Amino acid sequence: MLDQALREPPHDIELEQAILGAALFRNTTLDKIGNLQPDDFYEPLHQALFAAMQEQWQTSKAVNVPMLRRIIQEQPRVTDELSTAEYLQRLISIGDASNVYALAEQQRDYASRRKLVEIAGSIDRAARDFGVHALETGNIALQAIDDIMAAARVKRTWRTAGEAMREVMDYLLTDKTDLSMTTGFQGLDRVIGGWRRKQFAILAGRPGMGKSTVALGSLLRTAQQGVGVVLFSLEMDRVSMMARCVSDLAWSGDDRLPYVDILAGTLSQRQEEKVGRITAHYEKLPIIVDEQRGLMAAEIAARARTYAKQFERDGIKLGLVVVDHLGLIKPSGRYAGNKVNEVGEISDALATLAKDQDVAVVALQQLNRGTEGRENKRPTLADLRNSGDLEQDADLVCFAYRQSYYLERTKCDPGSQAELQRQTELEACRNTLDILIAKNRNGPTDTVTMFCDMASNVVRDLA
Repeated sequence: MLDQALREPPHDIELEQAILGAALFRNTTLDKIGNLQPDDFYEPLHQALFAAMQEQWQTSKAVNVPMLRRIIQEQPRVTDELSTAEYLQRLISIGDASNVYALAEQQRDYASRRKLVEIAGSIDRAARDFGVHALETGNIALQAIDDIMAAARVKRTWRTAGEAMREVMDYLLTDKTDLSMTTGFQGLDRVIGGWRRKQFAILAGRPGMGKSTVALGSLLRTAQQGVGVVLFSLEMDRVSMMARCVSDLAWSGDDRLPYVDILAGTLSQRQEEKVGRITAHYEKLPIIVDEQRGLMAAEIAARARTYAKQFERDGIKLGLVVVDHLGLIKPSGRYAGNKVNEVGEISDALATLAKDQDVAVVALQQLNRGTEGRENKRPTLADLRNSGDLEQDADLVCFAYRQSYYLERTKCDPGSQAELQRQTELEACRNTLDILIAKNRNGPTDTVTMFCDMASNVVRDLA
């Protein structure tokens, strides 16, 4: 039985019947599922019925039931136990017009899976044909899969004015607490409203600016709110990452625990005991760290879906996905080394992940050396423009910037006026970090200044 089930293409007869029944019971349902096509159905009878319904509705705004009866009589029957009238009644009885959007999405998912099974068979046959180069087979397969997934993501993008108005009212009546999550920093929350579900955010900066520090501090505080968090650490191993987190959680003003000391194992007994207490207290935070390197964007999306289901089994909803960092995501090979298109493909995939999985996706990005060659080193959106469609795809673009980093490396003659000015400016910003909000699709742009202790991987709101 299992072997037979595996051989059969993915499908659900009752699901197909529920969609047809909804359309038969309430013809206007056909407008709501206009992106569903007859070949999205598995059963030939259902393909024929849906095609007839679509044609009738588009031409006369009414479904001709007698014609449906003739189709049922002419087509191979799904069951021999029901008459034509009984079969139509069965469709109506299990139809669910109130949930037809979700049913249509499920049906499209089944259709995509059947196409993937078909492609898998084609790949298997092509891979055994030594007359075709393996790379050519692989490229054709990637293109076919990309096309299927792109089609699967197509949704109805238009709404009538009445539907749009109802959506506005639905939004107003929705509990907003589930639409966004705290960043963990009140100053930042006031400007951007927290991490928003379906939002794709970029946190960029030059090395040493503190973007990883901000990201780790934020994900810790988000997880403390009971929200599921996934961190894709494509550069740093999880032990180093968690050492930074422990250092953050251990910090309490004068009592510091630099993460380099944790990694080096040079802790006093008191410090070791403190680490033990912290790890025991926070070890059940809903955080998953994936340190697999060389992942493609599609693989990150697939793993995120798996982790979301893992959280669901524990009664937790995934809310935040952090990718550190975007430049280490492996391109699919589709664009053969065209960096602009490769980054655009990756940013589009992450933006789609945010919307499809109802999560906030925060991707860290290393800026190029462009800022180093100018006097004002504060980054702007122009520093992203060589990175494909990042600026366009992102709902939120933030830059991490520490003026002290550059002041500490500026050389001035001892005792000179320039040196005195450097020292004054350095003292004023030594333990601060600026978050420059350069793009905010849902609010203002601004600069949020925060306290930071880089050695302890700590970022906090200024008092």
